[in-house]
Amino acid sequence: MLAGIHGVSTACRQLPGQDASLDLSRLPGGLRIAADCGSHPGRNHPGGSQPAVPMNLLLLAVVPAFFALNPVVGRAMIAVFGPASLSVTRWVLSALVIAVIALARGQAEHWRAPPGHLVRLAGFGALGMGFCAYAAFAGARTTTATNIGLIYACTTALVAAWEIAAGRQRAQPSLLAGIAACLIGVVFILARGHPEVLLDLTFTPGDLWAAAGTIVFAVYTVIMRRVPASLTPLSQFTVMSVGATLALLPFAAIEVADNGLPVVDASTLPWIAGLVFGTGIGAFLGYNISLKRNGPVLTAASISLMPVYAAGLAVLLLGEALAWYHAAAVVLVVGGLLLINRAQ
Repeated sequence: MLAGIHGVSTACRQLPGQDASLDLSRLPGGLRIAADCGSHPGRNHPGGSQPAVPMNLLLLAVVPAFFALNPVVGRAMIAVFGPASLSVTRWVLSALVIAVIALARGQAEHWRAPPGHLVRLAGFGALGMGFCAYAAFAGARTTTATNIGLIYACTTALVAAWEIAAGRQRAQPSLLAGIAACLIGVVFILARGHPEVLLDLTFTPGDLWAAAGTIVFAVYTVIMRRVPASLTPLSQFTVMSVGATLALLPFAAIEVADNGLPVVDASTLPWIAGLVFGTGIGAFLGYNISLKRNGPVLTAASISLMPVYAAGLAVLLLGEALAWYHAAAVVLVVGGLLLINRAQ
């Protein structure tokens, strides 16, 4: 996902009032990733160099695609995995892959942090990675992947409203217009181009699960933007994945006791691979890096692209059909993102 992204030269620990950068340049295969650990996205780096804007835009474009794969996988695997079992599979395998890469990098990765900080990270992982994954997979059992994508896209409005209320973001006209355009794009897909159908909209249990996941994910977005960089991204991801796994393990055990072990064969392995490398590693590692580089409002706004990607993936992987209103939604959402980017 992040291949070809170029980093800076030093791994860091964030100090109050300072910007810092993480060097992930020694990843196997020549992968280079830069993650700004500072709390002020867009600020000049020491030496006068600017942040890599193409990388920032790449994160904003690609990360929502990985998140959009989540409800699609959930729909495809309904008959095989329960929501907790699927979530545990996702985070156990994701943690193993990232931990192996992190350990191979040796001292380039920071694993030491105060115990309280590690516990907090694990707790954030249980909420943002554990509960949100479970909510999406549980929702996929009674609602469509498109609906889940649409509801999660409202993360943008929740995060922006919080940042404005907290005084950390000015309510500029371009910001408000961008948020409105994104949300109108979401409504366009939800209403299938006919807003009058919203009057007859009914919510299924799956829609309510998705709404609960959206609220928790918005909280996760705001919190993670301000987590001190005591650990490097790979080690932090591993700790948070462990937290998500431990939180869901009892529920997965109940599912296995009731329904038996999931059947893994040639038909399910590609979905599991997409689950681990796309919705697990690609989505959340990329999202956390984007939070540091782009800030919470713009990063959350990029999730508005999720319904568009979800519709496209549903066509490619599940055989669903697209309509004209999806194109209209793309114009609205992308235009909204450009306005929000201008306001940053």
